[in-house]
Amino acid sequence: MRSNDNRLFIKNDAAYVVCVFASVLLFIGLIALQLFSGITATKIFVGVGLLFLSVLMNVFEGKFGFYIAFALNFVQFMLYTYEYIIMKSDAAPVLLAITFVTMVIDMLIQYYVIRIAGKIQHIEDSKRNERGNAIRKELEDEMFSRTSLIVNHEVMGSHQRLSEAIGKNLTTSIDPLTTLPGRDMISERADKLIREDIANMQTSESPDKACRPFTVIYLALDRFDSITRSIGHKSMDLFIQNMAHRLREAADPTDMVARIDDADFVILFRRGLTEEAEIKYADKLAREASRAFAAGLDSMNAKIFYGFAHYPSDSRHAGELIAKAEERMSIAAAEASGTNGKTIEQTVLSGEEVFKDKTKDEIVTIFERAMADGSIRMTYQPCFTYEKELCGFEAFLRFEKDGKVISPQVFLAAAENAGYMRRIGGYSMENSLNALAAVNRIDPKLTMNINISTNQLREPDFIQDFSNIVSASDCDVNNVILDLQEESLKTSLPDIRMTIEELATTGVKMALDNFGRGYSSFNAIPLLPVSILKLDGNFTSSLATDATVRILTRSAISLMHDIDITVTATGVGQEDQFEILAGSGCDRFQGRFLGQAISTDELEEYIRNQR
Repeated sequence: MRSNDNRLFIKNDAAYVVCVFASVLLFIGLIALQLFSGITATKIFVGVGLLFLSVLMNVFEGKFGFYIAFALNFVQFMLYTYEYIIMKSDAAPVLLAITFVTMVIDMLIQYYVIRIAGKIQHIEDSKRNERGNAIRKELEDEMFSRTSLIVNHEVMGSHQRLSEAIGKNLTTSIDPLTTLPGRDMISERADKLIREDIANMQTSESPDKACRPFTVIYLALDRFDSITRSIGHKSMDLFIQNMAHRLREAADPTDMVARIDDADFVILFRRGLTEEAEIKYADKLAREASRAFAAGLDSMNAKIFYGFAHYPSDSRHAGELIAKAEERMSIAAAEASGTNGKTIEQTVLSGEEVFKDKTKDEIVTIFERAMADGSIRMTYQPCFTYEKELCGFEAFLRFEKDGKVISPQVFLAAAENAGYMRRIGGYSMENSLNALAAVNRIDPKLTMNINISTNQLREPDFIQDFSNIVSASDCDVNNVILDLQEESLKTSLPDIRMTIEELATTGVKMALDNFGRGYSSFNAIPLLPVSILKLDGNFTSSLATDATVRILTRSAISLMHDIDITVTATGVGQEDQFEILAGSGCDRFQGRFLGQAISTDELEEYIRNQR
């Protein structure tokens, strides 16, 4: 059941509706009792009861409760006025006074509730920012605490060569897809443990007692190649990242989890478990990893197998330990897995000839003319909640030349190549924020998504430019959502991270756009001030026919909700897609099924028609 965190007391939607309905019925019942009672004392007693009920509705049911209570109080006031003037009731003056006092109290309470709610919201925003910074720091520390098991800082302090070697190896041993340690890193970790253990045993009087065994678990997805051929490399990359996330969370914090290759992982631990406990632990890890391939009623026929190797009984060399664990995993994998095939359609881009063989100056001229004559203009895609209520828009640039629509991928790539992205980005941002200001004059809650390129974020004065446009447009910065391109984060994150974090402090929200289009990274998301994830339209287009996509979608939505990230689905073109996404817990929706993109001139009328 959905909940509304904006309410102070009753957050569950169903409980809130029941509470409002019951309070209204009680209120009407008490008014009826008061009207039909012939005893003055009873009328006054019920009037006092209505006062308390009105106050309770105002406090516990929020702004909606205030409106209902105030309307009912007004009806009371009219009835008592009628009784006083026409019926000459003795109790009417007292009841009028009580009702008037009730209405005044309700207004005062609502005023202070709004003020208090504002202060609470401010405190929560501050705490959320602090928590976000703490979570990012904790996640970074956690990631490197697990990878830094390789590094004993006290030893490094006295062994300069070891320190230099590890320093060089650290940046090349992290697996870029999952951000887990790679083969080199876990091998180095195992070798270091073995070297230290051998040194300790050589100086100990009882070598066997000084020996500190450790265990290697080799865990892998069976029939990786056949499954990958069925679902495609990009989908498999998402599953691998999901597996990595789940393994890292399921593993003991002191254990090291590494990705060796494909969907093969190694877990190294030195905790002295019994054979039975080791099997139980490995079963838990395998079960958690397999959850990456199952969601809701859908599941893939994917099997996870594992094998053990122990130091020192199986080997005294890291490479041999991992190889032996892999060999035992292969023996355990007696059955194969398979999935149905998947066809991936290629998107044909149009308008490439417009920029073909053009110099940078010629491309700039094309863009300048297009903006001057209106060939480049803004359009706005409506965004809806799961209840199909309008909640915002996403701003898009549209380029038409000679009656032909040029694909955004084509003209934005041309703008970047010509060094014109700052001008295009400024044009888009200025128009989008002006549109947001106009939109919020009609509905102050509507948001505006604006696409931001990596090149814009790299500009040293981007923050200042953004602030200037916000000030000039007089828009509500809290309703601005900047869409970061998911495919650019893998290579550009170090360059733009500081800018993103600084933008987050202004009240702007961040959305990770195009998730599922490229080689997406689950693990980078918690390290960024991202509060919204946007599923790519190509990713969701086959939801109704492809169980694999449904599993991955549900799993991704569930994973994002676990870390308080809102999920928006784009490209929702059919009702069955909408129903599947809504049933999977998706929060916001865009696409032709709900509403086509509209021009700037159509915005205000469109909003009024939706209300």
